[in-house]
Amino acid sequence: MSVTKLAGLGTCFMLLGTSALHADVSAGEVWQAWLGQYRAAGYTVTSKSETQSGDTLTISELALTQSADGATFKLMVPELTLREMGDGTVEARASQEMTAEANVTAPDEPPTEMDIKIRQADAVAIISGTPENLAYQLTAPEIVVEAEQVAGEGSAQPVKISLAATGLSGAYSVVQEAGQKITSDMKLSGVKLIASGDDPQNGGSFALDADIADVKMTAAAELPPGYKFDPNTAVPPAVDSVVTTGAAHLSLDAKDAEGPVTLKSASESTRIEAKVTAGEMHYLTAAQNSRIEMATPQLPAEVSAEIAATSFEIGMPLAKADVASPFVGKVALEGLTVSEGVWAMIDPGQQLPRDPATLIVDLSGKMRPTMDLFSAAAEAQPMPPVEIEALDINRVQLTLAGAELGGKGALSFDNATGVPVPLGAIDLSLTGANGLMDKLTTMGFLPQDQAMFAKMMLGLYAVPTGADAMSSKIEFKEGGQILANGQRIQ
Repeated sequence: MSVTKLAGLGTCFMLLGTSALHADVSAGEVWQAWLGQYRAAGYTVTSKSETQSGDTLTISELALTQSADGATFKLMVPELTLREMGDGTVEARASQEMTAEANVTAPDEPPTEMDIKIRQADAVAIISGTPENLAYQLTAPEIVVEAEQVAGEGSAQPVKISLAATGLSGAYSVVQEAGQKITSDMKLSGVKLIASGDDPQNGGSFALDADIADVKMTAAAELPPGYKFDPNTAVPPAVDSVVTTGAAHLSLDAKDAEGPVTLKSASESTRIEAKVTAGEMHYLTAAQNSRIEMATPQLPAEVSAEIAATSFEIGMPLAKADVASPFVGKVALEGLTVSEGVWAMIDPGQQLPRDPATLIVDLSGKMRPTMDLFSAAAEAQPMPPVEIEALDINRVQLTLAGAELGGKGALSFDNATGVPVPLGAIDLSLTGANGLMDKLTTMGFLPQDQAMFAKMMLGLYAVPTGADAMSSKIEFKEGGQILANGQRIQ
């Protein structure tokens, strides 16, 4: 079940909000505003009855249904109450137990059906403001979602999933102004996921157990006037979100025809940023102090690895344009170490240094999409329909087994002929390469003739700068010329 579907579950009883606004809102006005929001999100809304008794509006047997691309999701709430508190706010509560159904039909695949149960106690939303500007405050001690695949004809892999969120609190607001502006600020003390499945046909199975502590989420979204949810729309409305977590752990035990597989991972903290508009996108993910352990039938012993920091960042324009816009692309793996079990397989003689490895690639520049990158026409292109106007190599670093490669530079590109022609220079430095090649040759990984050829090429195109250290300046000139330390190589 997707994150989008889980978010849809929550809207029925835990619409979040900002601090109370100084205006009165009635239970009926809240309900009508919700109906508009549900329908804009692509839900069909039905109920058995809507009854106003004194200060309380009760919606009985509420059903929210959404269908798209062969998938149908239906949430059923036995009772939803909206009670006017007498101070201009409305309290919303839902049944402690709710149910849902998810059905997916894909070509050449048996249909998948999931029965879902949602349990919660004492989840409360306090709504304030006006129908055009609603704000919510939410508290929910615990919300548990349990999903089980319905076994049926052709269903060979029944799956069970349990997701529990504890200590949920936060704020949410919906402002009707030139469309909808939605903001949220939420936190969870913890999330726990348990999943399992069996495949009777081949005897396979899996069991997954994961938990995340101290989850914080902020988001802002803008929906244009008259917006209707469309799963086939490639470019989503404007969204800007940040998610951070504390410690996270995952454990997976699986079995197939080749034998058992175990996987364990952990991280100290993570951060995810995502910003998307019709014109550009930016995505960042980072983790600190991660560890992974694995055992498979193909490995003689359990292996593990630790990494001090990882990050991935990409930002780029999406819309067709006449002028270039900035882009960034970064990858960093810092302080990677592996267990002695790994070293025993590749270097039992302990000839290679065990120093932590690092890979950093930091690029930026300017690019121009020649068509909308999320369009069907762009998807059909054999190559991404973009022109690179400038590329800045801010930093390249690879540190591994006693050798280190570094680089930086700047290039511009002439796209007049349809084939980008680079102009500029890249400065490279390399240390420890000859020593590493000698050790790899001794270990039998690198044939002697290949090592000699590599050293000869380094001698031709690099300048010695010290003991087993060299540098090279690669220049790209007009007319397609390429020089290495002033020597023409093309």
